[in-house]
Amino acid sequence: MDGFLMEHASRGQRAFAGCLAIVILAALILAAPQATAMLPAVAPFLPMCGLTVFTTAAIVAYLLSAQFLVSRRPVFGWLAGAYAFTAMTVAMQLLTFPGLFAPTGLFGAHPTTSGWIWVFWHAGFPTFVVIAMLSQRLYLSTFTPKPVTQLLPVGRRLWLYVGLPWVVGVLLCLTALTVRLPPALLPATAPGDFSGGGTGIVLLVLNLVALGVVLGVGRLRTVLDLWVALAVLACVTDTVLSLMSTVRFSLGWYLARFFSMSAPGLLVCVLVWEVTRLYRELTRAHLRLIEYSNRDALTGIYNRRYFNDRFPGDFEQARRAGHPLSLLMVDVDHFKRYNDEHGHPVGDECLEHVALALMRSTHRPTDLVARYGGEEFVIVLPETNGKGAHFVATRVTETVRALAIPGSGPQGVMTVSVGCATHVPQQGDARDTPERLIALADEALYAAKRLGRDRVHVATGVSVGDVCEGGGAATDVPRANLSI
Repeated sequence: MDGFLMEHASRGQRAFAGCLAIVILAALILAAPQATAMLPAVAPFLPMCGLTVFTTAAIVAYLLSAQFLVSRRPVFGWLAGAYAFTAMTVAMQLLTFPGLFAPTGLFGAHPTTSGWIWVFWHAGFPTFVVIAMLSQRLYLSTFTPKPVTQLLPVGRRLWLYVGLPWVVGVLLCLTALTVRLPPALLPATAPGDFSGGGTGIVLLVLNLVALGVVLGVGRLRTVLDLWVALAVLACVTDTVLSLMSTVRFSLGWYLARFFSMSAPGLLVCVLVWEVTRLYRELTRAHLRLIEYSNRDALTGIYNRRYFNDRFPGDFEQARRAGHPLSLLMVDVDHFKRYNDEHGHPVGDECLEHVALALMRSTHRPTDLVARYGGEEFVIVLPETNGKGAHFVATRVTETVRALAIPGSGPQGVMTVSVGCATHVPQQGDARDTPERLIALADEALYAAKRLGRDRVHVATGVSVGDVCEGGGAATDVPRANLSI
């Protein structure tokens, strides 16, 4: 399962990503001439920016790690590592920044420590992105039903793709802390001027190479390609503006910090959207699964499991309201003989027609038609008295008879027998249970079959009056006074 990120990007997604890319490039072009223009100083902006980058990068690393564990695609592991590396280095940069937590930074940092950590950050991220995209191309070109990467245990793969970048970040930060490196660049991140040793050029080249690899390898085919390209473009813009503006609280400095937040922020938005979409699809699938589990596979009506779950609730509702509850047990006459003569496929088709006829015989949303087992069906009629239940049972027999399915009955067509029971559940009577009403309807059904089939038989001893006792062919009893 590769999920949303590995789907082919739609035309609308490409258009939206293209608009964002134009906005990023336009911001760079418009801000470049005024990059050194001073703006009001907002002291909390830097720690706020760093905390935002750390939080969003850590979230992206976690979500991509989860994607990697599910799909086993190395690209997810390396990208998770890239953002894990970003989270580690930006946290250390903030802790060692002069004047933020201590006059010279924490952990005995040198004046140029945080500047070099910034360099490591902006060199490491594009490097890991390049590795990620190349690993994706290698994975696709050598993919088999069981890729070589899957031969490693999950723990080792997670360590290789995610844990290793964390270790690299720690080692680079410790190097910057313990070694007196020459002044890095950018008073924007630490005191000192660009040394002229080509550090800034190397950073810019690395980021441009990463952007070229993303465009060349992925070719913006998938959703992941689109948003990784935008993240790298934001990182390129961040690097260019930082190189152009070496003064804190300048226009270029503010925009560079903004784009440094955008690199992980873009993927956070996409991944959160994917999680939301997957949750919505999972909810729909769960509801469909519940619906399928409650339906009979052959006839499409509710199955016995659903009847067993719902009928006790209907019984208790009738008990609380003091209303009658009617239950019809329906059995297809001589079905075993019909099945033996015509075969199971024809028998299944017959059951489908009978189930449809039962559905047509009930009209209220609260009525329930379910397959009880084999050729036996059950109909639950809430708030229906004896006359109404007998009327529905009569309509059931007539509707099935009108199907004119060739059968073994006296009339030469398929018929059904119906057992009818109506009862008002009594409060405080422990013997008054749903099972008792089912047993009454079942006894009435067997009585109908003993009396010759193709008839309705009403159970005796029920607590509702106005019930047509005995068997016989269905008579036209109006379904009046359905509710009491």
